[in-house]
Order: sequence, then C-alpha cells, then structure tokens
Amino acid sequence: MARSDPRRATIIGIAGVIVGVAMIAVVLLANNLGGDHTTTHSSRTKFDVGPAQASADAVKRDDTPLLFQDPATFSRPIYVQHIGDDANSGWTAFDAAIGSCVLTWHRESNNFTDCNGRQYSATGDGVHQYPWDIDNGELFVDLSPNATTTTTSTTTSGPAPTSSAPVVSS
Repeated sequence: MARSDPRRATIIGIAGVIVGVAMIAVVLLANNLGGDHTTTHSSRTKFDVGPAQASADAVKRDDTPLLFQDPATFSRPIYVQHIGDDANSGWTAFDAAIGSCVLTWHRESNNFTDCNGRQYSATGDGVHQYPWDIDNGELFVDLSPNATTTTTSTTTSGPAPTSSAPVVSS
C-alpha cells in the first residue's frame, strides 16, 4: 500500500482554502457591482392579500375580517377588513394585536375587544392602520414601518396609519 505524502496533502488543503476564499471574494465583489445601493427595497413590505373582489366576498360571506399572521416579519398579526359593497373601496388593514394581546372579533356586536375588554370598531379605528391599495384588481397592504401614504396612478388607495388609542371603552 502506498503512503501519502503529508506535504502534498497540506499543499492541496491550503490551495483549497485559497480557492474558497477567492470565490467568496468574487461573489461579494459581484454583489456590489451594478448600480446604486443606497436604497434597499424588500418585496416583503407590500403584502398581496389577493383579488380584491374575492377577498371582499370572503369577508362578507364569513362575516369576519381576514386575519394574517404578519406576512412581513412573522412577529405581529394583521386584520384586513372590508366594509361596504364596492371591492375597490371600504378596506382597512390594521394590527390585530396590542402588545401580546390579539384582538377578538365579535360578529354579534360587529366590533373587536382586547384582553382588557376595551372595544374597537369594526374598522380598527384607534389601532395602528396600514395603507392599502388596489392594483389591477389585487389588494395590497403596505407593511413597511414608515408607510404613511400610498400613491399609484392606476390604483385605489386607503388610509395612512393612525394612533393606537382605543375608540370605544367599556
């Protein structure tokens, strides 16, 4: 049986490490090429709820707002509510939790309550609101932390964020 040369094995190992480091450097360099990188856009800040008409029909049929477990960071749930008959208007999107307390929807009284029994309107007034817009029949909610308005020439858009004080107290 032939013995391997330890020097040869060491040289091959070092060469492998050098090639690996060079490949990482090439990837990092290539990532920095190709334009202005002063602004980062995340596709996760604009949440595609789905077709506006189908979503409005689901809210009306089930008599309950749509609840999503935070599609952006998976740390906070949101409600998407529709009031009215026009699928292109009447939308609200808002935090479904205040702190660690998830708001509970009550069909009978058409409102929400928190863990302390405070009541909130069906549109989530008094809870952090997210702007929404409809583009080519699709309903989108802007979940970016600093979203204040939505502006698109071919869309219908909804309200900007509001304060976090409850609307109705019990």
